[in-house]
Amino acid sequence: MSSFDPFETRIQFINLLRKLNASQQSIQKVTSFAINYGARCGEDLWECVIEQCNKGTLNTRINILYFLDTLVEESLALGPSEAPYGMLLTRDLKTLVDSVVPDTNAGKLNLKSARQILESWRLRRVVDPGVVGDVLKSLEGRKYDSGPSQKRTHEHAFSKTDIVRRMEEDRERHKRLRERIWILPIPSLLPSKNTVAAPTTLSSSTSNASPATPASPHPSSLVSLSQHQPQSLHLSASVSAGAGAGAEDDMAVSESALDVEFEQIWDRVPEEGLDDDDILQMRADMRRAKLEIAPTSTAPIQTDV
Repeated sequence: MSSFDPFETRIQFINLLRKLNASQQSIQKVTSFAINYGARCGEDLWECVIEQCNKGTLNTRINILYFLDTLVEESLALGPSEAPYGMLLTRDLKTLVDSVVPDTNAGKLNLKSARQILESWRLRRVVDPGVVGDVLKSLEGRKYDSGPSQKRTHEHAFSKTDIVRRMEEDRERHKRLRERIWILPIPSLLPSKNTVAAPTTLSSSTSNASPATPASPHPSSLVSLSQHQPQSLHLSASVSAGAGAGAEDDMAVSESALDVEFEQIWDRVPEEGLDDDDILQMRADMRRAKLEIAPTSTAPIQTDV
């Protein structure tokens, strides 16, 4: 297929457009072909798109419009030299939409889907929003006869199989279009690196704070915090830490020993709780330590392990 000349490439591309449907596999196949030959004969392939929008069925025309959605999005990443389709679509958008949505009662079938894809292009800015806005205004000014005679004409123009297929393809097209809008990033809501780094560092440092002094972080957390702070903050933190280094070191050692002792005692507590002898022993220990003793309770203390 890489040895095709421009004429053979046109024939192959026209055949792909005629077989195009709403499935992602079909759209991706035609898109890949257009991307591969965009640098050599992009203008020729674009003429085929305009031609099929004038000659194809209404269903084929709306499928081409959704195919262009995928084509233009992939073309933006390659640039005009490799895939000039974004520039060509902006230039011929009015002509293209007039072919997909003709100013007749039959064009009403493609009106809603065309508006949806145009609104998507304006929102995602894959096409100049001003150009898209002008085309949408031209569609809003159209009037269609919705009388009973026109409804009967549409019913006779399409078989039941065509109607069912059109409903299924409309459902597939709208689902894919909603997915594209859902994954659209909004720059104003994306946090910067500076706003994310500071809260994360602070939360990691405060999570290891001492239970006796909640406002003062543990020395190990100060080390991790200093690794992520600027030089000026690191100097100020070291000065403030040096002022009370001796007192904080003594308290840290005491707290560490108390934590280890508490964990050892807690592991020895039976699942059924403490008995009266254990409670009396605890009160005696608290008196020796000159700690405040809670009022005596008649009910035994239960612990949840």
